Amino acid sequence: MQIKKLSPLLANQIAAGEVVERPSSVVKELLENAVDAGATRIQLDIERGGTRLIRITDDGHGIERDQLELALARHATSKIQYTDDLKAIHTLGFRGEALASISSVARLSLSSKASNSASDAAGWSAIAQGQDMAVELQPRPMPVGTIVEVRDLFFNTPARQKFLRAERTEYVHIEETLKRVALASSQVAFTLKHNGKVTKRIPAAQSPEQQKQRIGSIVSNRFLSQALHLDTRIDSLRLWGWLSRPEHHQNSNLSQYVFVNGRAVRDRTLNHAIRQSYQDLLPTGRVPAYVLYLELDAEQVDVNVHPTKHEVRFSDARQVHDFISRAVAEALQPQNEVLSADDLSHVEEVSRAYEPAPSHFTSAETQKSRLKDEYYHPRLEAGISVDSNAELQPPQSSRQSHVRESHYQSYAPRSSSQASNKAGNFIVVNEQYLMQPENERLVILDIKRFWLNYTAHLLKQEWQNGVVKQKPLLIPQRLGIPVDEVSDEFIQLWTNLGFDLNLTGPKSVALRKIPASVMHFDISQLTQDLLYKESQQASLSSLEELQSQLLDSLPDYWKPEPSCAWLELLQPLRWRQSDYCHELSGSDIGAWLTVQATTPRHIG
Repeated sequence: MQIKKLSPLLANQIAAGEVVERPSSVVKELLENAVDAGATRIQLDIERGGTRLIRITDDGHGIERDQLELALARHATSKIQYTDDLKAIHTLGFRGEALASISSVARLSLSSKASNSASDAAGWSAIAQGQDMAVELQPRPMPVGTIVEVRDLFFNTPARQKFLRAERTEYVHIEETLKRVALASSQVAFTLKHNGKVTKRIPAAQSPEQQKQRIGSIVSNRFLSQALHLDTRIDSLRLWGWLSRPEHHQNSNLSQYVFVNGRAVRDRTLNHAIRQSYQDLLPTGRVPAYVLYLELDAEQVDVNVHPTKHEVRFSDARQVHDFISRAVAEALQPQNEVLSADDLSHVEEVSRAYEPAPSHFTSAETQKSRLKDEYYHPRLEAGISVDSNAELQPPQSSRQSHVRESHYQSYAPRSSSQASNKAGNFIVVNEQYLMQPENERLVILDIKRFWLNYTAHLLKQEWQNGVVKQKPLLIPQRLGIPVDEVSDEFIQLWTNLGFDLNLTGPKSVALRKIPASVMHFDISQLTQDLLYKESQQASLSSLEELQSQLLDSLPDYWKPEPSCAWLELLQPLRWRQSDYCHELSGSDIGAWLTVQATTPRHIG
């Protein structure tokens, strides 16, 4: 079988199989072209659900006569020119395939009058027909703008016609396509006519309030009346729009709209981030409604992924996912719990919003009185007897200091395959004690004290060496400070401590990096409280003083991950040889709990 070059008609029909699925696919491509042309008014006329006629009329800048024939050619476009242009797409269309593909499966005419034409000049129509896709030009009186008519869709591909649905079904798909384009282009007025009757008018929005009313008319006023408004920005990422409250949910994915730089998309990364924020707030089988707009640098998103341009790829999908998930989750919190540092314009308000909890910075007497409760185990109250005369054997004095030092070898296992869980299952009680049965005894590790000393040891080593390993936060944390600005010395002090802080405005800083060794702590709240305390000092603390404050504060911010695989994490640290690990018989457990409840904490 010989290799032959495909005819222009056959090549375009193959391309149409990817781009033109049904009448709504044609409408989407033509509406996007009209928006890209700078139109402020677009009228869509359809007959028989778009199978007999699709006509789109716009008042954009139009096409000049000598470029009409080229506009119907495949891979011809005015929107990109160089390879680098694909790295930053700023228009809805860019492939240059739509008109050629549509004209290969329907009767298409393209009429236009350029904005730079004389007022008394006529427009021109280009009609593609014949096996070789020949284009015929004819004059046509018309105002500035473009008219695209698509008649008898799939007239020359009967197999495709069989897959078309009923007229009403195809109309519903076209209406949904118009909604998506209208939601993304608030500055454009739209009119939809079906079989000669106006079925929808969408005025252009000239102000934020008009835009809100427009969204209500497109989606539903019921959605808008109970929706939460969201507007969050971190660096070059901005997410804004409206989303339904958790108590208002639905059973279908209708009324779920996401736009990336003005483009309607159905992206798994974005949808998963939103679902994750709602997952514990909605009944099973129910979903939220939302209209959300994600804005970011065009260089950070690739829209050249799918012929229909419904899918996108992000250069840092994890950052985008976590940004959206966090932004939506914060918007869904009760309003009296959501505080923004940007809105706090007075020192008194900052003080009230960011004042540390009393338990974080309290007197030694208060800390001492709290110890018993902190180490109290609920099983004691359940009636388990405790032998007050029993004593635990002290740790063997023969342990050498180099054995303790061997605990601190690395931050964590490099992979789960290096860890061993041969000893069996374990439980973590009260986020403090790891308990693991072994033969007829119980192995108990005070993971809180062990991890506190482990973390303190690593930090001290890095501070002494002058190099602190850092890890970036996926989403920078915005923290408040009760002063308008801070000195460069203040920022440098925190840098030496291992924290990357940047002043983002009056009374706010962004936390971007933290010490890599600080895991299983509420690091954001810890940093916030230390910042608050330090910025109120009359004079700047020394690095040694700030280091001491950080270490002393760590126990109050213990926050282990609920699903942490502790045996894997601890395996390379020789935790069984530590002073915080004990092997107890059944009779020793009660006495051990009593000792723990009265033992003061100390970070090495």
